[in-house]
Amino acid sequence: MSKTTFVEDALTGVAGVEDIDSYVDAWHDGDGSDLELHEFLGMTWDEYRLWVEKPNTLRYILSAHRNGHTVSEELIKSQSELALAARAGSVDEAESVLTWLRKTGRL
Repeated sequence: MSKTTFVEDALTGVAGVEDIDSYVDAWHDGDGSDLELHEFLGMTWDEYRLWVEKPNTLRYILSAHRNGHTVSEELIKSQSELALAARAGSVDEAESVLTWLRKTGRL
């Protein structure tokens, strides 16, 4: 397993989103045992909580890291951009996550 985090590896193309489970397994096997799992993955606690509760948000978490935004900012940006592109399914997904974040008091 890499000495870098999942987020770092995903952003450099070393890992794909489907590889996150391998990083979680490696942490459980003792890699990075001096770190909390969210730190080992390269996420903030709030990003980790969001990913655990809504796994489909992983790409927004990665995009936020790439663009230097918070996940909330990235979701709002994505919602606006997707609405302009008129891709209803993706807009619905972004709106659903935003609604959920508001409902749970995270936004």
